[in-house]
Amino acid sequence: MVKLIYAVIILLFVLATPAMGKPSCETVSKRLAPCLSYIQGRYHSIKPSGRCCRGLIDISNMMKNRGDYSTVCKCIKKALLHTNYDPKRFQTGSQQCNTGYTLPPVGHTTTC
Repeated sequence: MVKLIYAVIILLFVLATPAMGKPSCETVSKRLAPCLSYIQGRYHSIKPSGRCCRGLIDISNMMKNRGDYSTVCKCIKKALLHTNYDPKRFQTGSQQCNTGYTLPPVGHTTTC
């Protein structure tokens, strides 16, 4: 019985460990979705929503922890290709959400 408990605990640790591969554009898009109104300037508050902050924190961690700025930057540009938005809102939003790593203003013309 004890071996079974240890096996379950080890399995839970393995499943809970984040993948060390490159972040996917699908993941970046999902994290970015709650921020769409905010970065377009349609959000009626000066501060991003809680869901938006969680997404920005996750995106920030992808850029910081994995050292994969270029991949995440390209994913952001791809996700927002046909959208008008203010790139500076990534920076101000990440500062207001205390992401730990201030996201750069990623716009349509940003070189990733």
